[in-house]
Amino acid sequence: MKAFIVSNGEMFDDAFYLKIFRKQNPDYIICADGGANHVRRLGIIPSTIIGDLDSITTNDLEFYESHNIEILKYPPEKDDTDTQLAIQYAMSLPVKEIVLLGVLGDRIDHSLANIYLMENIINKGFKVSIINEKNIIYLINKEIEIKGKKGDIVSLLPYTDRVKGITTMGMYYSLEDSDMIKSKTYGISNIFNDEYIKISIKSGLLLVILARD
Repeated sequence: MKAFIVSNGEMFDDAFYLKIFRKQNPDYIICADGGANHVRRLGIIPSTIIGDLDSITTNDLEFYESHNIEILKYPPEKDDTDTQLAIQYAMSLPVKEIVLLGVLGDRIDHSLANIYLMENIINKGFKVSIINEKNIIYLINKEIEIKGKKGDIVSLLPYTDRVKGITTMGMYYSLEDSDMIKSKTYGISNIFNDEYIKISIKSGLLLVILARD
């Protein structure tokens, strides 16, 4: 089972996100505060709205209240961000995968913080990814197989200081039991050499990013 978490970051292409919802068909849709504005614009009803509710519009909040959507309100002065609260809630549900939407944008501090949140998710045994119009970001601690098409861009970036035993299949520049360190960026802009790629690692955490120009 799968949960989508929708936060209040940038989500511009409604048709793109509607396609993601229809294709992946999440079992739970959890909005982190203002993420509920995005979801209403898309015409999608969430399972739960969580946060301090300082970003959701009054109109949207009243709409969801009238539809008896679960709303979990927290005080503004709290240690966790609304996205963190949504993730904690999602991990209490019977799901195996968590997909984050609306967590990237112009605020690099927010974007990086949300990428960092992926570590706790994967360490708790869930699959995790971040999706926007230009990127799909995975964090792996073992292996992943991804479907794409020949020529698609894929970058490998160490999340931990060192990632050991990286082996790839189906990529133009292949790796066999190789190590990567965070201070070197030679994993940028590899490409699919086949319809599927597979990446495995022996230790560490590795960001796998599918990117479109």
